[in-house]
Amino acid sequence: MKNKVNLFQNYCVKKFEHLSPQIVEVMKQVFTTFSILSIAILVLSCQKKDLLDVNPFNKINHNKATVSTPSVDTINQTLSFNLQESFSLLLNPGKGFIKYYNLEEEYSNIYTTKYVRFDWSDIQPTEANYNWNWIDSQIGECKAAGKKFAFGVMCANTNRSINTPDRGKYVTPKWVFTAGAKSRTINATYWETGQTIKQVVPVWTDAIFLAKLNSFVQALGARYNGNPDIAFVDIRSYGNWGEQHLYELGGKDITSAQLKAQHLQVYKNAFPNTQLITPWGSHPYDDSYLWGVNNGIGMRSDGIFKYSTGSEVSMAHGKVPTVFEYTAGYEWLTSTGYWNPDTLLRYIEIGKPSYIQFDNLMYEANKTLYTQIANRVGYHFVIKNVKVPIQIINGQTFNLETSILNKGVTNVYQNYKLAVALLNSNGQVVQKKFLTDVNPKTWNSDVLNTHASQVLFRGIATGNYQLALGLFSNQEDVNPSINFGNTQKTANGWYVISTAINYHNYQ
Repeated sequence: MKNKVNLFQNYCVKKFEHLSPQIVEVMKQVFTTFSILSIAILVLSCQKKDLLDVNPFNKINHNKATVSTPSVDTINQTLSFNLQESFSLLLNPGKGFIKYYNLEEEYSNIYTTKYVRFDWSDIQPTEANYNWNWIDSQIGECKAAGKKFAFGVMCANTNRSINTPDRGKYVTPKWVFTAGAKSRTINATYWETGQTIKQVVPVWTDAIFLAKLNSFVQALGARYNGNPDIAFVDIRSYGNWGEQHLYELGGKDITSAQLKAQHLQVYKNAFPNTQLITPWGSHPYDDSYLWGVNNGIGMRSDGIFKYSTGSEVSMAHGKVPTVFEYTAGYEWLTSTGYWNPDTLLRYIEIGKPSYIQFDNLMYEANKTLYTQIANRVGYHFVIKNVKVPIQIINGQTFNLETSILNKGVTNVYQNYKLAVALLNSNGQVVQKKFLTDVNPKTWNSDVLNTHASQVLFRGIATGNYQLALGLFSNQEDVNPSINFGNTQKTANGWYVISTAINYHNYQ
């Protein structure tokens, strides 16, 4: 080879002898470098023993998507894959639309969670008896439909139906007042429906009421804390509808310290392993809400459009999830002039919610908007680029560089795990490795997160495989459970990064 290089160099000297010696010397150096690189690449491509040879042009057919042709960095000997993004609506845990009260199959591909509010008197009709079926049946229905369930239990609710046996009179159970808890009887008209109701409400600082409430919350937690089918539990034990204000109820507000000790802390004690959400009531309670945020309690705004821009719950961003609920239904919002799609998008950027209320009529009139919202609220991960070596030596670690963009408005708040796997031609996992040094909770909104990990595969039979990424809710799961915003998804939830690779396992 050296003789051939010298012969060509001598030819160049004679051919271009009219040029200056400096130019000729540069030409010789360039040619020599080019020749050596070309030969090195040729030799490396022929050394198949103990190598994983990445074939950058093979296609996958799991969902008729084709991995993009990678760019080749011959200097660093890497392949760089830019993955195709999907703009379809994704369903992922810990985020998305919340369907209130009724599961409707026709919208099941839009929402992730069902939500119900209960009156305390229905769950605990007597002090010795609990009617858990109110909650259990909802959890079972959601689980069968592949959805999570969320709920809250109220002590006052001026929208309680007058068709109940007590004509809507008792939300806090009657037996609490029979036991000596102080009360007030109010006449209220629910502003949205015009329903007039007479209701007995507690004196919020009464010791007997607080003791009975504490016992109930402890029983509630004993039954439902840590239930994997529950997305979150609302803290709704104070104020009308549990919203931590006394609108339509009157009476004296409790202090921020009382809210923290008698409600937030009580629920925190009962539900140490379940995501709690507290409604935002008023600014005087902000210090307690901040305490809650710093102790894992999320927040919600129940008055989006008329009463709130979502700014009240922005203190939770990056720490705990938040929830948006509209002031009222779509018909009311449009008839009163509050509805505006651009306004809703702006509020989402302000409050940065993980969950947002699903409204049937709003969806039917704004389907494109709903896809945009579903992917923007919470987290939304898109694999933008992955770099792998041109050749991966069997039994030795290699560098895998991932660049993932969080296109959601806030962080993910669950402990998800990123894994890389070798898949066979049917998309089945042959071997997977968790990237333990990667923490998706640090993938901030609108930030491209690039991370280099060391990966080692060994002990796999010779054959063709695909390299894929997957995001897991639990490391014990067989297959990924979190969707990326990409098109190259296999039937079992993996996203193919490279095309097929040839694995040679020589002993």
